[in-house]
Amino acid sequence: MSTITRHELSRVGLRLLTEHGLADVSMRRVAKEFGVAVSALYWHVKDKQSLLGAMVDELLAEVDFAPPTGNWQTDLPARAELIYDKILHTRDAAELTASVLALGTGGRKMRQALDEVSPDTVTTDAIMSLLIGHATLHQQRMQAQAIGVDVVTTTTSTFRQALQLLI
Repeated sequence: MSTITRHELSRVGLRLLTEHGLADVSMRRVAKEFGVAVSALYWHVKDKQSLLGAMVDELLAEVDFAPPTGNWQTDLPARAELIYDKILHTRDAAELTASVLALGTGGRKMRQALDEVSPDTVTTDAIMSLLIGHATLHQQRMQAQAIGVDVVTTTTSTFRQALQLLI
């Protein structure tokens, strides 16, 4: 495995998230991927929650946002939809993102991307709440359907419609 850096830790964490789910992302499992003792990871992250925060920031660093046009009513929903799609299509990313935002250990890139085109922080907060809430419900429903549970279907158009109400 490559040299241990915060970036590499978050990349390995994201791979484990995708392959095994949030419940199986642990400091022990990440250390095993590097072939080191768990204590070696603490040179790069304070604790597991810091690792999870770095994972969210790394996940959102992969999103390619268009430059601002100066029209927040176009730019903000476009960015929110890109973030929503990235979170929705990454296993357990909605739960992960909700956790790190609640604890303040990550999500800075998400906030920065939205703040850059938002008219104010209240609007940014409302968009983030809608995004995380809807993505979490949608992911939980998809997971339930995958194991045969009959649930009410949510679509991304529902997210877009709710997003337009806020704008």
